[in-house]
Amino acid sequence: MLRKLRFLALIAILIFVQASPMALAAYTDISTNWAKAAISGLEERGVFAGMFEDEYGPHQPLEAELFCLMVQRAFGLEEPVSLALDEDEFVTRGVLASTVAELLGIGPETVSLASSYPSFEDVAPDHPVYLQAEVLRSLGALPTYIHNRFEPDRPATRAEVAHLLSKVSAWSRLSGEISEVAEDAAQIMVQAETGLVPLSLTTRTAVYSRGELASPHSLEAGDVVFALYNDAGEALLVSKPQRGLAALVDTDALMAFLNKSAQVLNDVLTPEQVSAVLNGDWQTLSDEVRYELHQRLVDLGVSPWEVDALLEQDWPAVQEIAKDRLAAEAAEYLNISPELVFAAINRNWDRLVEYAQVELAQRLLTS
Repeated sequence: MLRKLRFLALIAILIFVQASPMALAAYTDISTNWAKAAISGLEERGVFAGMFEDEYGPHQPLEAELFCLMVQRAFGLEEPVSLALDEDEFVTRGVLASTVAELLGIGPETVSLASSYPSFEDVAPDHPVYLQAEVLRSLGALPTYIHNRFEPDRPATRAEVAHLLSKVSAWSRLSGEISEVAEDAAQIMVQAETGLVPLSLTTRTAVYSRGELASPHSLEAGDVVFALYNDAGEALLVSKPQRGLAALVDTDALMAFLNKSAQVLNDVLTPEQVSAVLNGDWQTLSDEVRYELHQRLVDLGVSPWEVDALLEQDWPAVQEIAKDRLAAEAAEYLNISPELVFAAINRNWDRLVEYAQVELAQRLLTS
């Protein structure tokens, strides 16, 4: 009797497994594909519901409409992502990388990269997806066969899409300040908006400091960081974004201003005078030349007091002027009071708290 019950139970289990959606949904063309586990995992989560039937087509490209829906389901978004592509246009590797990186929070604001030798010979530092491709590579999120060439304009295969979405969609991100670093640098405590978060560091953790990959030992208490971590609390990425003027100023506009300034110097000064200026010897300039140089720099947008400070080599004044300008630009960019930014620049924390309280009160009163 007991043997008969066991046999019936086994039959019931087999019927249940065969009738379950998980078993029926298996695709017939992925058994030998390198991304089989990723495809199956996303399938079990319902990411492909209503998209494919018997075959997944792992080697085929993917239309933008299906890609947007897959990303929405994989990341648990309320709405599909929006792309500057037609619905039937194929998603490229560049679009795949930039879309996933944006959802993870990977960008110039969170990860600073120096203009070092690129990992991919076809993605130079000025390429739109340079940062995203480099960071995803350092995280081990790209297929292993993508190593020398990224081919950002090549249509991504469905296997590549599934691989990346399966790998990163469960990651969490945070921004905060490191409150404590273990002596062996195996763990950090990060004070985030949600509270104190412990993150373990391993040899797989990609640490970015001063625009380059660094050792976990480069992390210190007080560092403001951006981090990605998995559900086991393991930090996959810890980045110390570069702060200051470079993060707020339009680089193209800055370069255009410098080019115009150089042109002014060439127009107004003789080669000997330019050499003297480069050596810091402003006193060799005649009053007439100094006046013309003063006027031309003002015409370029430099305030008269900034020009005076430069020509007089009043470096403390130049530093304070730079702080004022940075505070004004940051205040406009962040939509907060310049006093609040200025206090942060000067690390006047008591005054910062005071200004923050005033800022909060004003916003509450005007809301």
